Amino acid sequence: MAIRKFVAVAIAASVLLGTAGCTFTSPVASKIDYAPADGSQADLETVKVRNFVYLTNGTVSALAGSIINPGLEAKTLTIAYTDSALNELKQVSFTVNPGQKLDLGFNGGQALAINLGGKAGDVVTIKVTEGSSSQDLNVPVLDDTFDFYKPIIDSLETVAPSVN
Repeated sequence: MAIRKFVAVAIAASVLLGTAGCTFTSPVASKIDYAPADGSQADLETVKVRNFVYLTNGTVSALAGSIINPGLEAKTLTIAYTDSALNELKQVSFTVNPGQKLDLGFNGGQALAINLGGKAGDVVTIKVTEGSSSQDLNVPVLDDTFDFYKPIIDSLETVAPSVN
């Protein structure tokens, strides 16, 4: 009699664990960090870089994205890149005030006209630095295949190249 009870409890326990076991080992998907956009992102000391994409219309290209400073002091973000036409290292810096979001190519902000090379579907690399914190970003090269980027890409003809 005791063996029958033990076997019944063992079977019930195995069925319970067998059907609910995946919840014991499955990670919660909402706790996994990911970039919820097409572009690349980075978190530096204070400054956050969001949705950096390199947009091209085949002739003119520019870097677009957002730089956010949630801190209480002004911060400087430096973007270092290799100019593909001149094959030399260049950099451009932005001062971002406390609580400011600086948009490049979005929300009326001008995209950064730099020459990273590449065609749609490629990935180009830039380095973003704030203070002693830096990170290499693999930035996707996109064209107007996505309707969201079409107005930005159409405005690239009016973007003057940045000089450094």
